[in-house]
Amino acid sequence: MLTTPETLLLVGFMGAGKTTVGQEIARQHQARFIDIDSEIERRAGQTIPEIFATQGEAAFRALETQVLDDLQTFNGIVATGGGVIERPENRAILKASPATVIYLHGNLESTINRLLSEGQRPLLQEKSTAEFFQLWQLRDPLYQSVADFTVETVGKTPERLAAEIIALFSSHEDELALLQLRSEIDAFDRQIFQMIEKRMQVVGAVAQYKEKFGMATVQVGRMQNMRALLKYDFAQSLDITDELIDQIMTILTTSAINKENKQLKR
Repeated sequence: MLTTPETLLLVGFMGAGKTTVGQEIARQHQARFIDIDSEIERRAGQTIPEIFATQGEAAFRALETQVLDDLQTFNGIVATGGGVIERPENRAILKASPATVIYLHGNLESTINRLLSEGQRPLLQEKSTAEFFQLWQLRDPLYQSVADFTVETVGKTPERLAAEIIALFSSHEDELALLQLRSEIDAFDRQIFQMIEKRMQVVGAVAQYKEKFGMATVQVGRMQNMRALLKYDFAQSLDITDELIDQIMTILTTSAINKENKQLKR
């Protein structure tokens, strides 16, 4: 069985929820929590934007490395900054640290949505979509390289993520790989249902067009063509069989037809 670490370091992209999840782990586990960015501001007596403006990025990065080094033996949970991973000195600290490093891994879409919901739109406006994606691609393998464990975050509440992370340290080592795989499956399942929800929203918009132009709810030819295309696209797959495509498409189209009929009162 794993021993609960004295220090838990959370790494991940901006908007991954490191601070929120870290605070929740601390609450559930009755432990202390500290955020590296907040500690930097406390030591400098300035906000991070003020440090950049008055001392420059080099000074900020040097202080960030010092704080990370000091907090790697903090008795509790530590949330790191999203950019901490880019500096080689910081990666060396994380790899050699006695702390347990957890990578909170989401996807680009969920991260952007979280940043927008938190009102951090300027962070996105500073970079084009392509630049933001390149930054994502640069950092992801670096986070992976320093992490002891990776936890999938998509579609999960901070409470659920905190409980999963705590559970890592009440499990036998031979169960950990299974726990992480199940975490990935849970994340995929939630993404599937999030996509179905979006699909049903589009179905509602389609119903409006059908009503406007007097179209029938069921478009048999289109439905048959869609199934045929899917079967062609996945013809080489051992997992996505024709039967599975028929089963899933029957559920989706039946739900869509029911929604359209209800919306159009047919």
